[in-house]
Amino acid sequence: MAFGKDVTGPIVEPKHAATVTLVARETRFVGELTGSRSVRIEGTVQGKIDLKAPLEIAEGAVLEAEVHATAVRVAGSVTGNITAGELVELLATAIVKGDIASPALHVVEGAKLEGKVQMQAGPPRPGMARTAPVTEPAKPR
Repeated sequence: MAFGKDVTGPIVEPKHAATVTLVARETRFVGELTGSRSVRIEGTVQGKIDLKAPLEIAEGAVLEAEVHATAVRVAGSVTGNITAGELVELLATAIVKGDIASPALHVVEGAKLEGKVQMQAGPPRPGMARTAPVTEPAKPR
């Protein structure tokens, strides 16, 4: 399906439609955003984001939200805590005012962060060696 009569590219079938949800520039979303597909934010979001997928906050985007996602890449501005199951990446233009909890954090020079960072390993992956439980050292005789 195309809008207008001038079709310059291939027609996209609905089953091949974008798998990324986009909040476009000059768009404001207020509320709770949940899902299991990737989301890219270029506009403004206020509320809560809870994804079982990656989240990208583009340069110029503004978030005032609590964020939970598998991975979060920030190039815009975030006011609120960010929790990621795998990785948080702060690009050079990122401004974050809130705490970050993630097993991995990548910060590019120039990024700004006002908050605490908590890095904890996630649950062991299948096939990974388990470590022995910590025991008290033997007492000298």
